Amino acid sequence: MLLFSCKNDLDINANWKETIVVYGMLNANDSVQYIRIAKAFLNENTGALQVAKISDSLYLDSAVVTLRSSDNSFSDNLTRVWNIPKDSGLFANDINPLYRLSTSGARALDPGKRYILEVMSPKSGNSVRAETNLVGMANILSPFRDSTSNFAVTPEYLTISLKAGQNSFAYDIKLDITYDEFPVSDTSNKTTKVATWNVLTNASALGSSNMLYKIPRLALLQFLRNTITADLGLYHRMKYAGMRVYGGNQLLSDYISVNEPSIGIVQKQAEFSNIQGGIGLFASRCIQRIDKVKFDAGSILFMRNNSETKPLNILP
Repeated sequence: MLLFSCKNDLDINANWKETIVVYGMLNANDSVQYIRIAKAFLNENTGALQVAKISDSLYLDSAVVTLRSSDNSFSDNLTRVWNIPKDSGLFANDINPLYRLSTSGARALDPGKRYILEVMSPKSGNSVRAETNLVGMANILSPFRDSTSNFAVTPEYLTISLKAGQNSFAYDIKLDITYDEFPVSDTSNKTTKVATWNVLTNASALGSSNMLYKIPRLALLQFLRNTITADLGLYHRMKYAGMRVYGGNQLLSDYISVNEPSIGIVQKQAEFSNIQGGIGLFASRCIQRIDKVKFDAGSILFMRNNSETKPLNILP
């Protein structure tokens, strides 16, 4: 017993090792792509909250970032830029290095191809790799096709119809209602506001190229009633309707699903990453907008007299 002993010390921090963190979502509808490259590691002498406030602890000194298509018909290096500010919060925001690549014109990304992202840290020699397919544009059919259409709220159902884009897996759809609000006593004191309604969230596009949803008109009217201030001292004028369509591929949908708040007894969540050799997400989405769609005259009259929206004092 005197000759043998066990060492009970436990070093919970491994030796310093740089871990590359990548977050990026390619959008074939954009003329410029941005990728966020950061780093993560443990520090046995400093708390995590303190490290989070030190920019040098969050970013690589430099990185070689390459985006290429799987058939090698496209290949280019991204350039580090510093001109986009970062919101304040837990992490340092004095700098915000991002990696940028122009993909306009002949350099536009092709939803028919897969794209590979490769990142290498010259200082450590570490490298990571990830790939994704691209989400193509959806063909939006209703409630309006473009800004030259009119928006009608008189039908019993609000019909959302679109032909899903290539490689899309799920969609979020938001309806924006732009209106003017002004006091009855001073109609020149006008404020323009936007009410945003999350019409559909994570609507599946899997297995169906044609998506059709019928939303009860009452749901829209109740949204307006609960969002716009109902006050006898206020007038409102409905100006425009608009729609934003967010299509994501399966990687993005899986990442969102894994990171949803847990509603069960077990609070530990799984981790999702498709970065080989690092952590993070490299996926694709396609964002489409239709703005400044005018309400038809019948819809304005209908909202002025409907019991749900009459308290809003909507002007002709």
